[in-house]
Amino acid sequence: MKTNKKTYWQYIRAIAFTGVSIVTFFSSMANSKAITDEMSAEVTAEFNKQLALQAWPEMHTKLALMDNPYSIFYQKIKTSLKEQPTAGHQRRLMTEEESLLAAKKKRFDYCQASVRFFVDFAKRADNLSTLEHSPLTKDKLMQGNGVKYPFTEEQSNNGNFRPTQIALTLGWQYQGQGEIHAEEFLASCLAIPVSLYYVEDKF
Repeated sequence: MKTNKKTYWQYIRAIAFTGVSIVTFFSSMANSKAITDEMSAEVTAEFNKQLALQAWPEMHTKLALMDNPYSIFYQKIKTSLKEQPTAGHQRRLMTEEESLLAAKKKRFDYCQASVRFFVDFAKRADNLSTLEHSPLTKDKLMQGNGVKYPFTEEQSNNGNFRPTQIALTLGWQYQGQGEIHAEEFLASCLAIPVSLYYVEDKF
C-alpha cells in the first residue's frame, strides 16, 4: 500500500513538472512570436539566425548580445544610397520604406540595450523592496533611473525614454523574475510605435 502511494505521488509530481514545462515552452514560443510580429519574413529569419548563433544558455543573455536583425538590411540600404547618388549630391535620399526600416533598426537597438537594465532592475526591485529593515518603496526605486517618475506624457512619447519606462514598469511587476520575462519585455518594447523613431530623410 505504501509503495502504491509513493508511486502515485511520484506520478503526480511528474505530471505537474511536465505541465509546468509545457506551459513554459508555449509561453516562450508566444513571447518569441510577439517579438517578431512586426518583422518581415526576411527580418524574422535573420532574427532567428542571430539568436541561434548565441551560445549562451540564458535567453535574456542571448537577446542582449545578439546582432540586430535589421543591421544587414540597413547596411545594404546605406550602400545603395552611395551607389545611386542624386544629381549634385553624394547620395540619394532614402525612400519612405527604407526610412521605416531604419526606424525599426533604431527601435530594436534601444529596446535591446534595455534588456539588461530590465533584468537588473527586476532583481534590484526584489532585493530592495523586501529588505527586513527600511525596505524601499516603489516610488523610491523608480527614482534616478534616467526618466522622470511619475512618468510624463512627454517622455512617454519620446523614443529615447520609452524603453526605460517599460523596463521599470515590467521590472517592478516581475520582481526577481526578469531573466524569465526578458522576451516579454523585448516584445513589449518593440510594440512602441515606430513613428517615435522615424525620421524623414532629407538633404
